[in-house]
Amino acid sequence: METRNVWGVRITLRLALGLCLVAACRQLPLGAAQSAAKPVEEKLPAKTPSEDEGKALQEAFQSAENNPQALIKNLEDFLTRFPKTSRRELVLRTICREAMEANAPGVTVKYGEMLLEMSPDDPGLLSMLIEALERQNDATSRARAIDYATRLIVVGEKLSDQTPTPKSSEKGGQEKWPRRLAAVYTHRATLYEDSGELDKALADYEQSYQAYPSSRTAEHLGDVASKKSDSARGVDYYLTAFAFPEKDPDPSHRQEIRRKLGSAYVALHRSEKGMGDMVLLRYDQLMQQLAGRFSNEHPQNAGRHDPFEFVLERTDGTPLRLADYRGKVMVMDFWATWCGPCRLEGKLFERVRENFRMESGAAFLAVNVDEDRSSVPAFLKEEGWSVPVAYALGLDQLLGVVGLPTVVIFDRAGRVVYRQEGLDPESFVEELDKRLREALHQPAAATGATSPPA
Repeated sequence: METRNVWGVRITLRLALGLCLVAACRQLPLGAAQSAAKPVEEKLPAKTPSEDEGKALQEAFQSAENNPQALIKNLEDFLTRFPKTSRRELVLRTICREAMEANAPGVTVKYGEMLLEMSPDDPGLLSMLIEALERQNDATSRARAIDYATRLIVVGEKLSDQTPTPKSSEKGGQEKWPRRLAAVYTHRATLYEDSGELDKALADYEQSYQAYPSSRTAEHLGDVASKKSDSARGVDYYLTAFAFPEKDPDPSHRQEIRRKLGSAYVALHRSEKGMGDMVLLRYDQLMQQLAGRFSNEHPQNAGRHDPFEFVLERTDGTPLRLADYRGKVMVMDFWATWCGPCRLEGKLFERVRENFRMESGAAFLAVNVDEDRSSVPAFLKEEGWSVPVAYALGLDQLLGVVGLPTVVIFDRAGRVVYRQEGLDPESFVEELDKRLREALHQPAAATGATSPPA
């Protein structure tokens, strides 16, 4: 596969966006906007205000020369000069996006809140503000992030009520908003937990589990209960996490849940006697409660418990067989169009992929979890990602992906050796680069891997 220059793509995208904004301001099609720059032989007519605005906007993009900080400054100056521009919302969104990429959370918050006055129920914008406030890492910002998470929950519940029941052919549509709500409740719970408000964190994790049950949410509940020295609730939650009827492809993580369960159970009962019977009982209960989740949602992957037996689908509709990647170190980035931090992580993911462009033993895949795929092609075109993209078709459920973005690394034997939920933009590239090199340097004989297919 041809490797594209990520930075070159960014330059092209920024200039293209600049031309789009310029054309919009002049109320001309793009072709007319480009031809308008041609010299004329006779006296030029007087410029209209919209032409001055369009020229200023074009210069703002061109003079930035792919420097996010410079582009932000240019666009701020543009808004000062043209405060009533008809393209104000697009300019503000561009500033917010560039500020996220430049790791300038204060700028993102400032202009994101201006945008919020125009679009108070925009889930993506609320998600971006939460992420930006978290990056500021202080008590005041965390409190504001909690407020925005609360607003996002209200919006999500409203949209969930308004979303019509999908047709039988629309696989996964029934879980669209429940999974999003679960992710937002989990996000707010982590904010409460970081703030030491354990009762509120516990309540939010419980709401998350009710919206979309998962082993990892049950584990979070057990962790908070343990922090509160509530051994009985801790045992109950860890039982659910351990007995959850979806195979965890990460044995070390499952072993960690087993350790937590054993520790909490012994603290309550002084031995592990009777624990096995409780695990089996909980498993039977969960299978009955969650029967609908396993009813041929993705027929081509039904009953498969090995990620590398899954067949995904590329955005052009062709199948992508993960079996073709056996023997390689596989890096997957799970994302969605509605996830604000996913947009930035996608760019950073491209950067890591560029670092390994000559490494034949490494493979990268961006796995989309949108149930409504209609906006995915436009998103990819706008972002200019060069990494291969495929739809999850149940792989996210097998791997227990609830929070986004999530990155998973598989070694050559198909075992999970690294997992990261959420995004820390300052350490993402360095940490993922390090973990990937560790997996690549592990001897193939140690993993029991075979050579990948030719």
